[in-house]
Amino acid sequence: MGLTLLSKDDAGKIYHLGTPDGTVLISIYPATTEKSQRTTGLYHLALLLPTRGDLGGMLRHLLENQVNVEGASDHGYSEALYLPDPEGNGIEIYADKDRSEWDIKDNGLIAGIVIALDAEGVLSSQEVPFTGIPNGTTMGHIHLHVNDIESTLRFYHEVMGLGLKFIMNEAALFMATQDYHHHLGANLWNGHNIPAAQDGTQGLRNSVWSGSAEDLKAIQAKLTDIGHEFTKDGETLYFKDPAGTGIILKVIK
Repeated sequence: MGLTLLSKDDAGKIYHLGTPDGTVLISIYPATTEKSQRTTGLYHLALLLPTRGDLGGMLRHLLENQVNVEGASDHGYSEALYLPDPEGNGIEIYADKDRSEWDIKDNGLIAGIVIALDAEGVLSSQEVPFTGIPNGTTMGHIHLHVNDIESTLRFYHEVMGLGLKFIMNEAALFMATQDYHHHLGANLWNGHNIPAAQDGTQGLRNSVWSGSAEDLKAIQAKLTDIGHEFTKDGETLYFKDPAGTGIILKVIK
């Protein structure tokens, strides 16, 4: 994938990967239990590249190295590639289109579509040789398997402060801060009322969110008000969402 190995622990079991300038995008930890296909947790993580040309370079790199690309879609607001990692964790690599092309409704909702990617157009947009995931890449969003849409919407809106951007057939929702198309996706495609993955299982260990000291204080107060369990270490909160997926909230320095 072209991520930069930024650091690892002395035992060689924990790895932090990201961009050449030191931005951590993914941390990899050892697991003790194989992944189950019918639990809550990660559907995919989504790396947002700075430009369409970067996406073209990534697509060419994946094709030349015969990497299994499972999907390639145009979502109206973005163009995206989909592939699995060796343990079956979903990965999306995408680039946003200009906001003038987004289908933004009068009520602020942002509608997405799923049509075939213009692969030739994406490939032809590449301007420089692929040398890895570039600086400026971010974790654009995460998409989760959950076991109840209403409790997920309520928690991420009322506690985490995300706004609803789109809901699809009452089985998937997309949420974001401010005017982005989505920072969080959640779906019921693994089934209703499925169990949470046990700690130590392959998949998503935690999602890491960042905010201001005021954000952390407000979220801590909301967690306390609803009696939701959490722990605090300095300027970091640790808790789980209603589907049992771990969240770490850190204050931006």
